[in-house]
Amino acid sequence: MVVAVAALAAACATQPTVPIAGGSTVVRPPTPDLVGPITVVGDQLVDGSGRTVLIHGLNSVAKSAPFLSALTPEAIGDATFDRLAADGFNGIRLGVWPAAVMPAPGAVDEEYVQQVRAVVDELAERGLWVILDFHQDVFWGMPEWATLPEAAALSPDPPAGLDIGWAAAYAAPRSTRQWDDWWANAEAAPGLGVVDAYAIGVAAVAAAHTDAPNVIGVELINEPYPGSDLLACGLSGCPALDEATATNNRIITAAVRARAPEMPVWWTPQALFPVYSDTSMQGPGPADGSGGLSFHTYCLYTDGGEPTSPPPAASALCEGVFAQGFNRAVNLARHWGTPAILTEFGASASPLNATIAARLADEHLLSWFHWASGRYPDVVESQIVRTSAQATAGTPLEQRFDPASGGYVLRYRPDHSVALPTSIVVPGRAYPGGYAVTAEAGTVISAPGDGRVLVVADPGSTEVTVRITRS
Repeated sequence: MVVAVAALAAACATQPTVPIAGGSTVVRPPTPDLVGPITVVGDQLVDGSGRTVLIHGLNSVAKSAPFLSALTPEAIGDATFDRLAADGFNGIRLGVWPAAVMPAPGAVDEEYVQQVRAVVDELAERGLWVILDFHQDVFWGMPEWATLPEAAALSPDPPAGLDIGWAAAYAAPRSTRQWDDWWANAEAAPGLGVVDAYAIGVAAVAAAHTDAPNVIGVELINEPYPGSDLLACGLSGCPALDEATATNNRIITAAVRARAPEMPVWWTPQALFPVYSDTSMQGPGPADGSGGLSFHTYCLYTDGGEPTSPPPAASALCEGVFAQGFNRAVNLARHWGTPAILTEFGASASPLNATIAARLADEHLLSWFHWASGRYPDVVESQIVRTSAQATAGTPLEQRFDPASGGYVLRYRPDHSVALPTSIVVPGRAYPGGYAVTAEAGTVISAPGDGRVLVVADPGSTEVTVRITRS
């Protein structure tokens, strides 16, 4: 086992990447293929035509005023629409700032909510699915009223000697108490707990998007920190906190259901899950078949790293960390009977996080949202600019992409009742000289060189295999 892991790590560490800086004059940019609304069927996302959807997307989170990603005719945040399309990205995890939504307990800033909706509508025009991410980091982003007086009186400084970057502030006395109050749903206003008040704002945003065909749901909170239970969660498990997590998720979900009954909700366990701890949230997950699990995976070199192949030891470590994390996430989603979505990974100049996480997501047939694109070196971009089946007329069985060769394989079980074809995006940057495509038990109906390969299953076929290779 040790020898096998070391060999695999060495292979990953030295894997060549494609020259991806430029575009392709051979492969035409794909046209949008978004057919809403999205629904959750078992562990799959299904579009309005009945096809199974897989999303390869990016985060777009603004952590300063106006606390919403800048929208121009050319771009969302720092991602241009032309580059998003050409590189095959079909989703945005759009940061929604809780403090901007909820200026006072029980109050909602409707103007800000409508600004969010305007961005969502533009993304729909561009063919991009959207998950609405209620984002915070170290309680930054949470409403001021969510910090109760006892917490506000404590120090915001992390313990001396805890040199792990900005995340060290999570261990500060103020942060610990803020999160303890969150888990306890402590009273923020007379008769209104902090989670109860927060839920009113989440429900208002959900209600404003009930008819948005591209919204795949609301992610209830980003990376909630364990507070006083940090060590217990990391060392031996924290079942009481897991139950508090489920309780808070149910409170917010109930508020959303009251105003937006069909809106999918995405639950997040405490932030150490799934990389640093498992969870005992084995009770019912999101109810009514509408929602699922949001999870993040990070290993080494986050917010840093060098654009070089990582050392074999680092690759071996992260292979194990990520494999365990994906297994935990998939097992929890399977227990709930829901999909799992990897809503954050990468955020590094090193290819380590992107290489392993993107491959494992393909192996598990999961949708994902990398932290960003266009700001990282080619050694990272070559891992996230990937050929992918964005909409499958049936059930995907296997999807594999090799960034080094451009080789791609999709196997799926066709649903002959679905009228639209299977839709596979082929990013030009991954195929600078063009591509060749073949289909077994299916027919390619798109034109040569199209950035979107369309395949129709042959009548009576039970399994279709599509192969794409670099010319």
